[in-house]
Amino acid sequence: MVKLRENDTKFEGTHIHYWEGGTGAPLILMHGSGTGASTLSNFRKVLEPLALHFHVLAADLIGYGQSGRKTTEPYFDMAMWGRQLSHLIKMVDSPRIGLIGHSLSGALVLKAAAAHPEVAAVVTTGTMGVATARRTAGRGWVFPESKEQLLAQVQNTVFDKSLIDDAEIERRMQVLNAPGYREYFTKMYDGQQEAFIGASAVTEAELQAIKCPVVFMHGANDRSFAAEDTSLHLSKSIPQSDVVILGQCAHSVALEYPEKFLDIAIPFFKRSLANS
Repeated sequence: MVKLRENDTKFEGTHIHYWEGGTGAPLILMHGSGTGASTLSNFRKVLEPLALHFHVLAADLIGYGQSGRKTTEPYFDMAMWGRQLSHLIKMVDSPRIGLIGHSLSGALVLKAAAAHPEVAAVVTTGTMGVATARRTAGRGWVFPESKEQLLAQVQNTVFDKSLIDDAEIERRMQVLNAPGYREYFTKMYDGQQEAFIGASAVTEAELQAIKCPVVFMHGANDRSFAAEDTSLHLSKSIPQSDVVILGQCAHSVALEYPEKFLDIAIPFFKRSLANS
């Protein structure tokens, strides 16, 4: 198995923490926005298998994981996260790049595909990106008052609750317990949930500008955003798109079914990123 290296890169007065390894065509992975989420929360089971075939670069979003925080509000900032992704695209410096985005970052990678001609293929899991989508499990992005409340929040993202182990909860608690982070996270999501969902929307013009193939993966039992509201809706505006619905799967596709994820993603990116 390929061992990934951890590093930091400077970005807009703070830093991006990322994992990198493997050789070949580049893949950039971006995680979702759950409480205490990070690259490892969403992708830890697939990073090294992907690095056997590709040059993998997986980064924590600013304000999440081991990346730095914004110094000024707003802390929920889709434009800034988009610039973060553009920064990573410049780092790999390749004429053909693959992008993988989970949940909030599903919208980010779709927007990047519309803006960057070097993006040659995209995979999303449990994506956001539709302004009218509604959270099927009620209010999200709430700072937990206890470890037990955090466990309940994270277990809500999977069909099989036993997949959420102590190590995952401890990893998230380390971020949440960092000095000043409660205030930061609370300000990041201070407002109506609909506003954050709306801010993630991929416009029709952006969807029409996506010329590369896209695979949407979505759990049939997603309790965050239903496939009918997001993946299936978005795919209608992208001619080269496929939607894969996974049974007995909730929001965290790559964590719940890593083998199925890899069986789809690896050949898809190999075909799409091959030199034409």
